[in-house]
Amino acid sequence: MEQASGLVSPDHLEVVSEFVSCICITALAACFGDKTYGESIKHISYGRVLVLLLYGFSWAFCFTSAILVSTNNNNIISCTLGMMSCDVFYAGSKVIGYAWLMERVHLVTNTKLKRLESKVYRFHFALLCPYALILGLMLSFKNIYLTDDGRCIIGLQYVASIPLMIYDFILNLYLTFLFMRPLMNVGMTNSRMDWKKSRLYRLARRTLVASVVCLLVSFVNVLTVVITHGHERGLVCLTMCTVDVTVNVMTVHWVTNNSKSKNKDPQGGTTRMMKTGHATADVQTAEMTFEEQDNKLNLPHLHHHDDTKR
Repeated sequence: MEQASGLVSPDHLEVVSEFVSCICITALAACFGDKTYGESIKHISYGRVLVLLLYGFSWAFCFTSAILVSTNNNNIISCTLGMMSCDVFYAGSKVIGYAWLMERVHLVTNTKLKRLESKVYRFHFALLCPYALILGLMLSFKNIYLTDDGRCIIGLQYVASIPLMIYDFILNLYLTFLFMRPLMNVGMTNSRMDWKKSRLYRLARRTLVASVVCLLVSFVNVLTVVITHGHERGLVCLTMCTVDVTVNVMTVHWVTNNSKSKNKDPQGGTTRMMKTGHATADVQTAEMTFEEQDNKLNLPHLHHHDDTKR
């Protein structure tokens, strides 16, 4: 359709963006269904709630982006809503992702303490406070306008995009290091465990790969905003953010995906690894995945807080 401004809609970028959005929405819905299949409310812990919230915020962003992309041209309201979607759903998914990684660190390093009893956990939670300031910058220093031919342009000005890029990169890198260090220490210090054959080792390896992927994707996305000086076409910005949150969810899904079908005994009992010397490490992985623990398993040498058993 030829619009009054002379802009042909939909153009090739809009078609590609809609196609990408449909794929991402489908992938996120499939991940959410797979993660919640067979789960009951009584087994939902704080860590699992964070994972489901991450899925929900990411899906909401992809869904709203798909709608807004198709109405971006010559529509300042749609253009503004696209930026608001980034501020609410995209930023929200990032905060939830930070909280999830902080929970992983706590479960590995402070399993004898409740969350609020741990000074390290409180310190890490306080690290989220600067994001409120950055969010304020994002809301105050942003670009939203239509070009002469009707294209929607959105983005962040330097005063908001550069602090966001630095904060996102450093915090992700710091939390990933804190999560990986104790996992590697367990393998080096526990002589009773065949470290490389334990599920904790596989989880650590997966988390390292996933963290690096999420870190790079997020950094490239924000770096693009910086390079374009915050004057990026709306559908391009929304599509890149859609891919960003989808990659994050897919990697978190990969890390937290259970392996019950691979590790259960033929008789349907507890996993073979948990019946061997790998018990210490494998119990630690239960909260990091969606695996259920066998209540009949007796591990008196472990002093985990109840939150790690849910």
